[in-house]
Amino acid sequence: MKTEWLIAYAYLASGIVMLIAYIFTHIYDLSVFMEVIFIPFYFYHSIKFKGANFTLKFFAASYILAFFIEFSGVHTGIPFGRYIYSSILGPELLGVPVAIPFLWSSLLYFSWLAGRGKIVTSSILMVAIDLSFDPRFSIHLWHWAVPGIYFGVPLTNFAGWFIASISIFAVLLLILPGSSKFSINALIFYTLLGLFQCIEDAVVALYLPALISAVIFVCIFAVLYYSHEISIRKNKKLQAIG
Repeated sequence: MKTEWLIAYAYLASGIVMLIAYIFTHIYDLSVFMEVIFIPFYFYHSIKFKGANFTLKFFAASYILAFFIEFSGVHTGIPFGRYIYSSILGPELLGVPVAIPFLWSSLLYFSWLAGRGKIVTSSILMVAIDLSFDPRFSIHLWHWAVPGIYFGVPLTNFAGWFIASISIFAVLLLILPGSSKFSINALIFYTLLGLFQCIEDAVVALYLPALISAVIFVCIFAVLYYSHEISIRKNKKLQAIG
C-alpha cells in the first residue's frame, strides 16, 4: 500500500484517539483540531497521489469557487439558506472564515477520488458528507437564521451543497479533464471518513443523524464497489466474445 494511503488511515486512527480524549475532557477544540489537520493532510495526499500540478490546479480552482459560493451564502442566503459563522473558525475575509474554502477543497478532493471524477457521483458524495456533519457543526461553528427540519439544518442547505458541488466539479473537469481510475483505497477512505463523522455525531448525542448517515455511507460503498465489479465482468465478457 502506498504511503499516502497509510497516512490516510493513520489520520482516521488519530481521530479515534482525539474522540476518546474529547469524551473524557469535553474540550471542543479537540474536535475542531481534527478538521484543521485534515487540510495539510489533504495537501500531502494530493501531491503524493496526483502530483503537484494537479494539486495546484485543483486547489486554486476549488478554493476560489468555494470562497465566492460561501460569500454569496453568507450575504444573500444563496444557495444554502441564511446562516452566520461563529468566531471559533478564526480569521474571516469578507465575512467568510478563511479556513472554510480549505475544508471545501479537501472534501471535494476525496469525493472526486471516490467518485472517479464523475460530476454527479462526486456531488452526491459531497452531500452525503454534509448530511453527517452539518447537524453537529451548526451547534458551534455556524448557526442557521431559521433552523430546518433535518436536525436543525434546512433542506435548502443540502440542495445548495449539491448545486455548489456540481458547479465546482464542472469547472474542475474543464481544467482537469478525464475521469479518475477506480481506487478501492479512495472508496474505503471516503466511507471510513464518513463513518468517522457518524461516530462524532453519536458522541454528541446526535444518534439518529449518525444512524441515518451510517446507512447512507454503507450503501454508497456497496453501490460504487459493486457497480465497478459489474463493469469489470462486462468488459471481460466483451473481451472473451471479441
